[in-house]
Amino acid sequence: MFAEYANQALDMARQGFDTVNSIQGLVIAIVAAMLMSRYRQIVAYAFGATIVHELVNIGRRVLENMDPLPNYADVQVLKLVAIRFVGYLIAISLIYIVRRLFFRR
Repeated sequence: MFAEYANQALDMARQGFDTVNSIQGLVIAIVAAMLMSRYRQIVAYAFGATIVHELVNIGRRVLENMDPLPNYADVQVLKLVAIRFVGYLIAISLIYIVRRLFFRR
């Protein structure tokens, strides 16, 4: 039973990192990691990065003359946003750790 939940959590983490692992996501994660001064701020910065990512996606949809807002009442859309949040937790954490190791600031 525990292994099943652990596998679901790892799958969600992999999906989240894959979602963030694009130019847009990496730029947002790098900026968030550079602005973060303490690791305990990771949840707030990951939440902010997720919101920025959604806003950029909405802006891109407006420029492409598509329906600007996805249906945020849909469970699948909310699941994607939650997976993206987990991805930002991982990406920002990794970039922050590298920054702290190599650039003692």
